[in-house]
Amino acid sequence: MEQLAPRVWYWQRPHATSIYALLLWNVGSRHDPPQKEGLLHFLEHTLFKGTKRRSAQALSHRIERLGGELNAFTTKDKMGIEVRIAPHFLYTALSTLYELYREATFPEKEVEKEREVILEEEAMYEDIPEESLLDHFEEQIFTEGGLRHPIIGYPESIRAISAEDIRRFYEDYLQKSPFVLMLTGPLSVRETLGILKRTPWTGEYPTVSIPWTLEKVAPPAALHVGRRTQQAHLVIGGLGPSLYDWKESIALQLLLHELGGGMSSRLFRLLREKYGWCYNVYTFFYGYPDRSVWGIYAGLSPEAWTSAREVVLTQLKELMDKRLSEKKLKDLRRGFLGKQALAWESPGFRLSAQGRSILDMGALFDLHGWQEVALSLTSANLQETAQKAFSTLYERAYLPSESLMPTPEPTLP
Repeated sequence: MEQLAPRVWYWQRPHATSIYALLLWNVGSRHDPPQKEGLLHFLEHTLFKGTKRRSAQALSHRIERLGGELNAFTTKDKMGIEVRIAPHFLYTALSTLYELYREATFPEKEVEKEREVILEEEAMYEDIPEESLLDHFEEQIFTEGGLRHPIIGYPESIRAISAEDIRRFYEDYLQKSPFVLMLTGPLSVRETLGILKRTPWTGEYPTVSIPWTLEKVAPPAALHVGRRTQQAHLVIGGLGPSLYDWKESIALQLLLHELGGGMSSRLFRLLREKYGWCYNVYTFFYGYPDRSVWGIYAGLSPEAWTSAREVVLTQLKELMDKRLSEKKLKDLRRGFLGKQALAWESPGFRLSAQGRSILDMGALFDLHGWQEVALSLTSANLQETAQKAFSTLYERAYLPSESLMPTPEPTLP
């Protein structure tokens, strides 16, 4: 991967048939102001609603008439716009991205329409128990701070956000935040640089460190909510190390892979294959520069959820009390690294990981060094990590109840 300009990197793939471009900012929903939770996600929705030179329809038509795709996303600590397009239309992709970065207007009328769309989106997620449960899980872990609230925000906060709030956040945060522009495709470095120089992306940009509200951690707790559902939905998890504390974070990810990384994982074999209590069980790991959040999710037969919960807790305790054998560790490393190798084949995954590393650590992600750490971890390392991560647990469940209406999720005051 080569750096073509102060904030632009290019990965040449000679056999690719398209260009993928990712504009990634070091701002996420973690930076939403208090009482305006969901603001950045709202901004993402309305970013495409017009610029100083083009309407919303003209913007989308500019890319789609060429067979391309234009999309955006918001995470807890990053926001991005991505474009996929044929290689000979790279200039159009780059100029459109720059227009969205510098000239979005957020028309009042469009903001009001999109507010209703976002409220419907939130209602949709609340109607999907698994999505709702995971969306609200971090409220269980934090009493306050940017990681606590769902990326989409709350109905009350969405209604409180004005078009002026969005414009101010766009000018004071998004336009001043550090960003990277990551590109990949079949064009040569010389061709790509020539096209890039016809755009403003080769200039220098002032950047401001955008602080987030520090989180306060809640004491461990279990919350069981009655819902009109057919299944019981359970998540158990907690806090982990920084994503970039490789020894600790890779060890935790290896443990999670062992627990719920596929059909051969412990919990899949027990909860689904042995007992037939569930259709879906998996683990997740949300890595941030300063900490991580991990968890185990299972959609369960209502009659079996308490037994399944005990199985999960027993497996966590076993990893704390007993070291893996050398053979098991070798197999676990092989499977985990193989899965990561598949992920790195994806241009989107690779550019996102590299872009995040540049924004968080000031350098490209050292994949070789990361793999070396994974290969060096011992069973003792994994047991120590299990003892740290699995000793403090948070639990949230949705339980079917004919007599209970859905209990409203807690919202920020």
